[in-house]
Formats: sequence, structure tokens, C-alpha cells
Amino acid sequence: MRGTDTPPLHFIYHVPKCAGRTIDRHLASALPAPAYHRLRKRRGLGRFVTRYDSSRPPFTDATRVVSGHHLGISLDSLFQDRLIKRSMLLRDPASHFVSYYNYRMTRYVNEGLYPYGIDVAYGAMRRNFITHYILNNFLELSWMQIASLSDQEKYDLANAFLSMFWFVGDYTLCEDLLSVLADRLGISANARPHNALADLARGAGWTPLTLDLLPRQIVENIEAENRVDLRLWETWREAGHETGAVRPVALDSGASSFLSNEAVRFVHQIARRLQRRWGHFDAGLSLPQQDRATLA
Repeated sequence: MRGTDTPPLHFIYHVPKCAGRTIDRHLASALPAPAYHRLRKRRGLGRFVTRYDSSRPPFTDATRVVSGHHLGISLDSLFQDRLIKRSMLLRDPASHFVSYYNYRMTRYVNEGLYPYGIDVAYGAMRRNFITHYILNNFLELSWMQIASLSDQEKYDLANAFLSMFWFVGDYTLCEDLLSVLADRLGISANARPHNALADLARGAGWTPLTLDLLPRQIVENIEAENRVDLRLWETWREAGHETGAVRPVALDSGASSFLSNEAVRFVHQIARRLQRRWGHFDAGLSLPQQDRATLA
């Protein structure tokens, strides 16, 4: 039985580069501290139990919204007397890669490090990043559990999870989500976008990569190698509040090897670490410290 006098609790699940910063900054400024709580990533050995830190501040009946990149399903047990309304924004794999690449390059340049090429960046990313992010951070499956699942099983689990949601859609529906949240919470719906292309270019002198600059063949390869993410996005991109009416798009036949992809990713992660620290030393050219946007 749900408490009749306690308002619903909104869980907002943030997938990286899906407008989470815009939502978080707006809710943090529009709601008082007891009403809005953003979960932080847990540190130390405790992260092997849960990936979120729920120790501060304590949740109360005044809590209206909880959000974060590590909002695990086990958190539900703390709110057994509350009606939970879940929301998530998604993104297609090609534009997600481009956005993630720009974000990382901007951060590294700001820190005095070097940018690196899209081949290294893409190689270091987990295939079907968004689906695996949902399974690991929200459904709290371990690496070994994920490795034991087929692509179809991962797809089915992600779809079953999203079918429980109050709002799901493409990241471009951020304003729609904020609008309905604002109506329920009694706050303004006008939010300033964060981490937009203009912000990235202005903040670090970085010229952002855009999707139209990627050769079509590369886009097609990304879509083929991230087919679970692509079908998940195609299924839910326009759902909004009509999650109960969504029928998953059929997953193409074929399978990818999670273990072999992880092995290749590990090699690229090493290359990424070396190149962001010392630059692309294979080029045989001196690297201009003052013009890293040109270097990129």
C-alpha cells in the first residue's frame, strides 16, 4: 500500500551525454536541497556492493526527485511506501559517440592534456555503451553477469526495465521532460542547456566534431557494431509517457562477442591514456602546445 499523503517520488536516470547535466542543474537551482538529491558515485570497496552513495544527505518524505548516473535498482528498497516514477533519456549510438568524444577532448584540453583521434576514442568505448550502462549502473548486474548474457537477453532486460518507466525518449525531448516535471513539482520549466557545442568550443578552444563530419561509412559501422543500442533507441525515442504502448523493435540476427570487444577495448584504453598524456607521438611531427584544436 502506498502512502496516500506522500507525493510520488521521481527517479531520473542519467545516461552520459543524454542531457543529464541540463536536467540536474535546473532541478538543483529550482528545488530546495531536501526536495532534490543527486546521487554520487560510491568510492572505496563499497562500490563493489552498490555503485551509488546514499549516505548524504538522508532521504526524507520531503524528497521529490532523486537523480544520478548510478541510480541502482536496489535503492527502491528505501522507498517502499512511495510511488516511484522513473524517467530516462536515450541517444542513438553515432551521435552519442560524437558527443562523448567532444566532452572528453574538451576536458582533457582544459586539464593541459592532449586530444587524440576518433579511432582511439571509439576503440576505447564499450560497444552498445548505453545498454551496458543500464545493465551495470541501474540494474546492478556485475561484469561477469553481463558477459554471460547474449545480445538478445541484454536487449530484453533493458526493454523490460524501460517498460516500467513514467517517461522515456530521445535526449532532444529534454524540454518535454522538464515541462511535465515542472508541472508536477510546481517549478519553472525554463532550463539553460549545458555542455552544448557552443559551450565546448568556447570553454577550451576546442573545435567540436559534428556528426555530419563523420564519413558515412564510419556512421554505418558504428550503427552495425552497436545494434542493440540502435534498436533500443529506435524503440523508445518517441515514447514519452506512452511507455505502456511501446513494442520493442526486433533485434537483428547476429551476435557480438562481449569478451573479445572488451579485450580490444583494453588495448585502446592504454593507447588513449598514452596519447592524452604525451600526444600522438607516432605522427613524427612536433606537437604545438599552444594550438591543440588544430592538432585535433
